[in-house]
Amino acid sequence: MVTGNLQKKHGKYYAVLNLKDENGERFQKWINTEIPANGRKKEAEAILAEEIRKWSGVKVRRGNMDVAEYFEDWLETAYVDIKQNTYRGYCGNMRNHIIPYFKEHRIALQDLTPMDLEDYYYSKLRPESNLVTGTALSATSIHHHHQNISRALSDAVRLGYILSNPAASARLPKKEKFKPDFLNDEQLESLLVLFEGNPVELPVKLCAIYGFRRSEVLGLKWSRIDFVNRTISVCETLQQGVGGNYTDTPKTDSSYRTLPMTDKAYNLLKEQRALQEQRRELLGNYCIINDYVCTQPNGEVISPNYLTRIFHSIVSKSTLPDIRLHDLRHSAASNLLNAGFSVTQVQEWLGHSSPETTLRFYAHADKTSKNAIAQAMNALDKEKEKKNREFVDSVTGEPDKNRTESNKTTPNKRVKNTVKVRRSKIKNVP
Repeated sequence: MVTGNLQKKHGKYYAVLNLKDENGERFQKWINTEIPANGRKKEAEAILAEEIRKWSGVKVRRGNMDVAEYFEDWLETAYVDIKQNTYRGYCGNMRNHIIPYFKEHRIALQDLTPMDLEDYYYSKLRPESNLVTGTALSATSIHHHHQNISRALSDAVRLGYILSNPAASARLPKKEKFKPDFLNDEQLESLLVLFEGNPVELPVKLCAIYGFRRSEVLGLKWSRIDFVNRTISVCETLQQGVGGNYTDTPKTDSSYRTLPMTDKAYNLLKEQRALQEQRRELLGNYCIINDYVCTQPNGEVISPNYLTRIFHSIVSKSTLPDIRLHDLRHSAASNLLNAGFSVTQVQEWLGHSSPETTLRFYAHADKTSKNAIAQAMNALDKEKEKKNREFVDSVTGEPDKNRTESNKTTPNKRVKNTVKVRRSKIKNVP
């Protein structure tokens, strides 16, 4: 049976619980109620009672493990049920940011509170937190760290190391609204010229046409290219994990899609097919044989990081906006919407899960509905002007078509003139 009492420490009430570990040995756990010790004791007693209720019947695995040690152990086994590209991101977050912070602060796992996590999140808003740019991390990046921490602590709850997940109630910095960068049609054509003759020319051009994700364009295989029916099927993706490249399924069910080849895409793919066959003949046994569409000159598949690196290197040296590779996807969507295609059509082209997803990202670029409103307002204004002229003509008895250019007046002036005519008629009544 769990028992407990209230103790005063650092000017606050603490709920002190008498617990048993997995070996039956008793130990105490101190929980800060955050209630000042100079009053409101009943509130502190209510918290104590609730903590006793929560911990009753729980056998806690007790030890001297701190947060950093637990995260290091968790990272060694977490890859079993996490996708490789997700795990790769977790490793970067944990090893570069999260573990070093908690090593410095030496917080015991069982003592970890939501406030401790909030301190970590807001510490990353300070300058130089970003190891690449030397600036503060974005709120979006901190949200990714939070997801990582929450996943790890959920496993700690499952293993019995802690009773509840402190990340569940930790407050996060407000995430900035996502505003994608994109190039208009003219800028896009200028960008594509920069990649002429480059090994990544084909994936870049296909991303510009179809708005492919990086993993989708690199995962394209010839077995999914139908030159007879002129279609491209997205059925696999190429991801980059900790140990290298691997094949995976598309992001969502809607990401599986078959798209018609544009004339430009048809010609690009035909040229690539012929070029690969020529290189195989020239290189012989030195050529790597596979079914991938986007390959290096020796037949090796283009890796995701290589494509991103080359794209950034070329674009950053140009006079064009310094966009990311993924912004080609945003550019394709924005330009299609501006061309008058519906949100549903663009959603299907990009492989979004729903039209709402497309609207959430690209509502600012959808000028079709706004143009329709403007055109409707113009039509209403013309109709009002026409009725106004007809009214004036009916009062004055002077049809607009019989007037000369010199005596035509604006509708407002004609209304004033009509009023004068009416008044003169009234004065002349016998």
